[in-house]
Amino acid sequence: MISSLVALTLLSAAPSRDVLERTVRDRFEAVGRSALPIDPSLSRAADELARRALTHGVEDATSLLRVTAAISRQKAWDPNPVVVALRAPTDSIAVELAKQDLGSEPSSHVGLGFAEGKERSAVIILLAKRRIELEAFPRGFAKTVSGQRVCGTLVAPLTTAELFVTRPEGSVERLPMNKATKDDSRCSTVDFPTKGRHAVEVLGNGPRGPEVAALFFVDVGPKGVPSESDDAMAEPEDDTRARAMLVTRINALRMQLGVTPVQPDSELEAVAQAWADRLAKENFFSHVAPEGSTLKQRLTEAGYKFASAGENLGLSSGPLAAHFGIEHSPGHRNNLLEPGHRKIGLGLATRSDGLRVLVEVLAAPINTVEEKDPIGTLYASIAAERKRRKLSPLRQSTVLESLAQAHVRKALELDTPKAELPNQPRLHERAFETMDELASVSVDVFISDTPRLGSESKNLGMADNTVVGVGLVKGDSARFGPGRYWIVVIYGVVR
Repeated sequence: MISSLVALTLLSAAPSRDVLERTVRDRFEAVGRSALPIDPSLSRAADELARRALTHGVEDATSLLRVTAAISRQKAWDPNPVVVALRAPTDSIAVELAKQDLGSEPSSHVGLGFAEGKERSAVIILLAKRRIELEAFPRGFAKTVSGQRVCGTLVAPLTTAELFVTRPEGSVERLPMNKATKDDSRCSTVDFPTKGRHAVEVLGNGPRGPEVAALFFVDVGPKGVPSESDDAMAEPEDDTRARAMLVTRINALRMQLGVTPVQPDSELEAVAQAWADRLAKENFFSHVAPEGSTLKQRLTEAGYKFASAGENLGLSSGPLAAHFGIEHSPGHRNNLLEPGHRKIGLGLATRSDGLRVLVEVLAAPINTVEEKDPIGTLYASIAAERKRRKLSPLRQSTVLESLAQAHVRKALELDTPKAELPNQPRLHERAFETMDELASVSVDVFISDTPRLGSESKNLGMADNTVVGVGLVKGDSARFGPGRYWIVVIYGVVR
């Protein structure tokens, strides 16, 4: 009884940071979880946001971009953490914090921020599920720099990663993250050749598909780079207006960067809306459903024929706030700026906690040109992807094409999409025998719903390749389904 009275007295008095930290630990232990350690960088960011909440209000302080900016300034990197925000009379702020359900969030790190005022105080809790441990990296440079290494160790189940950088003018650069030689970390070398704000994102890949593992800003130039863009936007009054504003904003971005605008598509909107409704109703947030279904399966089930497709998910207080976070996530921005995407569908729904779910589905519908000249379409998609990666163009080889075409027909006949087929000479050896001038050969074999996806060819990115030949056949497979394209791509380096 005495200890209960003491606890009540502590919660009712003007709180100290120790009291608040103990309250946070108690909320985890209340649901049988071990209390998470208070993360210093997240706590510094939370302090910054708490001060903002005290002076400008909770909604202003917790917009996605403002949270990301605070996290960046304080040397953290966790993308879109769950934010618990309180602003209440100072003598009751700890009592209000003790009512919060913190332990149910799937988090691995927590930050605690506190700003005390004369009459009212603010508390911000940042709950993050960390997917990568990044090495220290500067968040600002006084002048343009090059050769900066971004390194980090992925957290299971993520196994591979790429790095995206959104430049101040809006372009997006995609860089590989390769394994370091001495440990399990992955690194990428980044240049910051222009002044302004650069958004850096690590996109990890694992068994459940791509996940944003890190997101932070790097400011280049004099101190005090304008942060007014952190401010929240005025939200539209209804979803019809929201969709129109979002399409206008996306197309303005695409046209600014020389990309053809996308057009609304009612079929895509139905798919996006169904997924938004499910995310809101079942209270999960992922591109992959609990039973494992993916965007590709959702589009296929809807009867939508597409050459390529991408999906962006946003979660915030309103549709524009959710999209603002998407725009400043380089991987998601890459979907918005994909030149091949010609159609868009938007889904909007509201969760039980009042947050808005935004689903953006962009796609390139299959057209008759692709059906009439699939091999030409495949060559064109490989050339376009090489150009996008700033690699030298490849010369088409009729000899390699003949080998590839014969191989892909046999592969479909045997229902075996491999470079080595039973009782057949190795494709690599046949290439060397047929073209004496080849110094090296690499082969990709894959199955696709469209000939436009040359980017699925893994060896496309090898800079030394100089020639290419493709084989393609559309057919039915007992293992891989009917009406799909079987593709063989042979790359060579000519002496």
